[in-house]
Amino acid sequence: MHRQFQHDLYRLRLTTARNFAEALEKKMMPISNSNFAPLKLAANVQGIGPMFRLTVEIMNTSTSHPILGAYVVLVTNDTLYVLEKCYISLPLLVPSLTYTVNTMVRCTSDQGITDAINVFVYIKGKCSPVLTAIIDMPASESMIVV
Repeated sequence: MHRQFQHDLYRLRLTTARNFAEALEKKMMPISNSNFAPLKLAANVQGIGPMFRLTVEIMNTSTSHPILGAYVVLVTNDTLYVLEKCYISLPLLVPSLTYTVNTMVRCTSDQGITDAINVFVYIKGKCSPVLTAIIDMPASESMIVV
């Protein structure tokens, strides 16, 4: 019994390490692990629908190097959501300061279907994103006509 427990524990650790390595490789973490652009991302959705406010907070976690040429790209299902801005250019990211960008998201479906919004942070000159986040949108309340 103890041997089986130890075996299951080793398998759990191995699976966790593989999933963590995959997340690092695909840059699907809220904190980047790159040396040239150490960033931290947090996202928040406000509203009950059909209009939502999507707030993305980005912080340069470097101690001494500012980051220039960063931008945020938002990707979603066009049949369910309409984004006010899907490309947001960021100013010079000074270390240890949090920068907030907002955009409005309108849900076009009245059937209560939800989907996710993908947030990518890119640096000019780099072909792969520095950060990736997947935001699960809440169910939208249908419009009430009085």
